[in-house]
Amino acid sequence: MDLKDYISSGIIESYVLGLATPDEEKELDQMRRLFPELNTEIQSVEKKVESLAFAEAVMPPAQTRNEIVQRIDWHEGNNNTRNNDNSNYTFINLNPNSQDNITVHKWWRIAFITLVVLSKIFLFFAILYYLKFKQAEENKSSQAAPATTTVQQPVTQP
Repeated sequence: MDLKDYISSGIIESYVLGLATPDEEKELDQMRRLFPELNTEIQSVEKKVESLAFAEAVMPPAQTRNEIVQRIDWHEGNNNTRNNDNSNYTFINLNPNSQDNITVHKWWRIAFITLVVLSKIFLFFAILYYLKFKQAEENKSSQAAPATTTVQQPVTQP
């Protein structure tokens, strides 16, 4: 394979961007051993990518920088006080404006537990009365069966 064709194939750009497969990386390493010019080409592609990244960079809003600095300062201050204080306090971060968590009021929990307990009670009584009903039907059918079988006595004439 010609070196210029290999360079124009785009494998160097893939390698620099981290998109090359392991096989392509092995192939590029072998080609770098054979052709030292590839090292300079890789360096020039890296410089081009870096210059493009800086040229097209978008500055983040000032608000973002301030928030990050506050977080860093807070964590550093928290670590320093812990080291100086030598106390066994556990810090709990309470963020009332967080939209990530869903909270459930304690009355809903009580209502749910009550609903579960009542459903278990109703299920118990449903099974109990079902069994009593079946037993009553069996008793009724067992009592009705002898009543239907009457023995006829011979009629005697006077």
